[in-house]
Amino acid sequence: MCLPLYYFDIETVPLDEYRNDAGASFDPCKSKIISIQYQMLDGAASAQLVILKEWEPGSSERAIVEMFKKIFLDNGIWAFIPVGNNLAFECKFMKYKLKQYCGLEGLKLGHRPMIDLKHVLVIANNGSFKGYQRLLGKSGRAANMAQWYYEMNWPAIEEYIVNETTDFTKTYSILNRELKLIQLKLR
Repeated sequence: MCLPLYYFDIETVPLDEYRNDAGASFDPCKSKIISIQYQMLDGAASAQLVILKEWEPGSSERAIVEMFKKIFLDNGIWAFIPVGNNLAFECKFMKYKLKQYCGLEGLKLGHRPMIDLKHVLVIANNGSFKGYQRLLGKSGRAANMAQWYYEMNWPAIEEYIVNETTDFTKTYSILNRELKLIQLKLR
């Protein structure tokens, strides 16, 4: 049986009143989700990247959260299995926003099936948490997200999302292939 695995990530920015608060992007009370992106995986990317954008005309944070809820929650826990890096961040935000916009209380998103590459990448980084993200091609450009957003530089945000997705799926594909070889050695 092939599980429905999806690359999953979000981008956040501080709410306008918290723009000068350095940690606001990490706090769902002080920031908003500006994009939700996902892509079906089958050892590698196997479908088109979907980017739900808060900044598009007629859209909003509420609209993209409600749209994603239909894909993420409405068909049961086995219909969308997130694959990503540091998914605790995404789960924290989604739990807060699903409660805020959809009235869903008591969600335990961290208990759902998911594949988080963070732990494998920390091992590959000689057991160090510091800098493990570089193995995904991350170079710190996400620090520009709020500036791009408030300058309405949508192409920069979209380019960042596409590049981050490409780098992640490349790493995921390599890990998927190599871990299967390790599995054979462990038998």
